[in-house]
Amino acid sequence: MPADAPPPVRNPPARKTKWRLIRRVLLVLVLLFLAVVVTAAAVVLTPSPAEEDAAAAVRNNPAVQVLDRDGYLALLPVGTTTGTGIVFYPGARTTPEAYLASWAPIVEATGVAVYLADMPFGFASLRDDAAAGILAAEPDVTSWWIGGHSLGGITAAHYFDTHPEFEGLLLWAAFPDDEVVLTGAAGREVLAVTGSRDGIVPTRVVRERLADAGISADLVEINGMEHSQFGAYSSIFGDGDPTISDEAARLALARVTTDFLQPAG
Repeated sequence: MPADAPPPVRNPPARKTKWRLIRRVLLVLVLLFLAVVVTAAAVVLTPSPAEEDAAAAVRNNPAVQVLDRDGYLALLPVGTTTGTGIVFYPGARTTPEAYLASWAPIVEATGVAVYLADMPFGFASLRDDAAAGILAAEPDVTSWWIGGHSLGGITAAHYFDTHPEFEGLLLWAAFPDDEVVLTGAAGREVLAVTGSRDGIVPTRVVRERLADAGISADLVEINGMEHSQFGAYSSIFGDGDPTISDEAARLALARVTTDFLQPAG
């Protein structure tokens, strides 16, 4: 071979080529996995949008007023008030606006004021003491109740258990979980409302957990109602297969809750 001839080209060993390909495939798979995780997290941590028409109807209702406070919405009766306030924790991935349509007829009928807490990413468990700030900001309220829907109700039950300043607990498609035995519930009223078509929180589970917690509660099941009908929002979960309309479900919920709250007024 001449002295100035270029060195022969050596192809890389087949093993090295194979590992380069494997590394590239693994990198692509990792990137795809991260993309899926980020997308899923964005979906889970983004609250379901409230039904705009339902919320707008409440804001335009002359019998109630909606005030945007720091960290919560205040839904107040127009005219005579009872001095009773209810702190309400929304369900998972929902907003305070999603419960305006459910609570407006109750506020109008009873004269109670309702304070809908705004939770981080729509999860009440991330701000379980939201009630404390609301109570401090509303000194004119003379008696307090607390409640919530779904995860919000579970979180509210925790708070109710250790805060005797609340006279009653309202559970909409919710229950006290295994860590809660409502020892502080004696002498205080508890209402639990369920839907017969609820695919997330069946009436059977609520009844069992109330019994395990050792408390006496009014338990009312609304026939044909599913989980998301306790509010007015678009759900991504399998909330059930309702046999009644959203409006009929909310009207039934309003009647049950109003009948329970009337003595408080």
